[in-house]
Amino acid sequence: MSLDQHGKIDPQDAIGSLSESLSAIVLPIERQQRDLLLRHLNNELLSLSDLSQAILRSPVATLHVCRQAGLAARQRDIDIMTLEQACGLLGVERLRSLLRELPVIDREQAPQQYRQLLSLSEHALAQAQGLFAQRMARLWHELSLASLLFLAPFWVIVYQRPELFDGWDRRHLGLAAAPNTAPVPSNAELLELAIQLAQRWWLPPWIIQGYRALSGRRTMVKALHIARNSEHPRAQQAALDDDRPLLRWLTQPANSLLMANGLALGAHHDWDARHTRRWQQLTALYLGCALDEMQSASHRNAVSHAQHNPELRSTGLWHPAEALLWPQGTRRQPRTAPPRTLAARGNPELWRQRCLTLRQHPSPFANLLSALDCALDALEQGLDIRRSWIALYNGRKDQLMISANRGFDAASLAGATLGSCREGLWGRWLSSSDCHDLSPERLRQLAQLMPASCKTLLAEHGHLLPLLHRERVIGLIHVAPANGQLDQRRRAALIKTAQSLYQALITFKQPN
Repeated sequence: MSLDQHGKIDPQDAIGSLSESLSAIVLPIERQQRDLLLRHLNNELLSLSDLSQAILRSPVATLHVCRQAGLAARQRDIDIMTLEQACGLLGVERLRSLLRELPVIDREQAPQQYRQLLSLSEHALAQAQGLFAQRMARLWHELSLASLLFLAPFWVIVYQRPELFDGWDRRHLGLAAAPNTAPVPSNAELLELAIQLAQRWWLPPWIIQGYRALSGRRTMVKALHIARNSEHPRAQQAALDDDRPLLRWLTQPANSLLMANGLALGAHHDWDARHTRRWQQLTALYLGCALDEMQSASHRNAVSHAQHNPELRSTGLWHPAEALLWPQGTRRQPRTAPPRTLAARGNPELWRQRCLTLRQHPSPFANLLSALDCALDALEQGLDIRRSWIALYNGRKDQLMISANRGFDAASLAGATLGSCREGLWGRWLSSSDCHDLSPERLRQLAQLMPASCKTLLAEHGHLLPLLHRERVIGLIHVAPANGQLDQRRRAALIKTAQSLYQALITFKQPN
């Protein structure tokens, strides 16, 4: 179950089924963040409150702690409102084991679009804490957690499909979609998907209330209409006094995190854009202050957040505080990637994403074919290898059998056997290297030990990669690049893909 390749929700799949699939994804945590949090957990001098504040500085860790605590809270029919409450439900030992169980990546391995969205959520947290600290002092911890996690459902979506973030970015910068890109899902689909993910994860109820406020457009439009009259505060107050249900809705605490995230999303593109100004006007109405006072406060919050996170610039991420130095009306332009050379074909981000998916634990795949398709995507779309097949060991037949392929004639490969791979010279040769380079001369040398059926299924120029478990072959990958042998960099990526598929097979089902 996934977003289809056209950026839309597959019409054959209900949103509920898609949310179930996405909710099972375990986002990886950056290695430095994980190691730092483990050191904090090993410090007996830190209180639970201190630990929760440290965890809050890692959005991914915060999400996983709340998801895990949500399992216990759901059984007790209670809500998770603060991170300290979530940490208390789990305890230090469970927190420590949870962090150790999370998949770990280096910062540069994660898609930049995904990292940018995490940074945007952190900016929203800074806006919430800066704007609403005095008004909601008693609800500080509730506000902080819900503001940070408000966009968490979209973290998973963008992690799976980074190009959706690019489409959103270009659209709000007033640019046409990039060539050969498909449309993004509709707002209604995304909102419903976000609500269902938040419910499945048992996230704070304020988050769900915020999404439903966006869905209930009539109330929101009425509030925005009054907020637009920011030059006449007395008229605004009179309009609210005449509509008590609207006043009660506007002053709900859950709306604060909605406004903070709206401001962060708008400022990401343009501080002076119409949609940004709407959020500024609504926030000023909520706070009961002048519009210019609210704008100045949000600018200070952005600058403060950027100053406390100097590493953003070195990691290639954008922060809207930079735009405050520009002339009014200047708009940020999206980053453009340098033109690809022949040596850099393929999609490195997609390849990394597919490999990370293969390495997830527990397995996100419903069946083995899904795992094989993911590996073939990494080869075909990520590494630009158009012809490949994967064979798996069949214990009952004691044979390697081709189970999936791309670019070869499916009819001729379906169920093809490649001989016994666990005994004899053929099996020992396969096990002797993690990647065998094939050439016409090499194939002639191997003719005596290679099963007859295999000779017709191998390209003259290509690579064979065995999947070994406890020194026994459990699978075999064959790739036939269009231009013959791969260079060393893509060859290393090919080996990494095979290792990732091996992890997926082991996680999904322990072989005999």
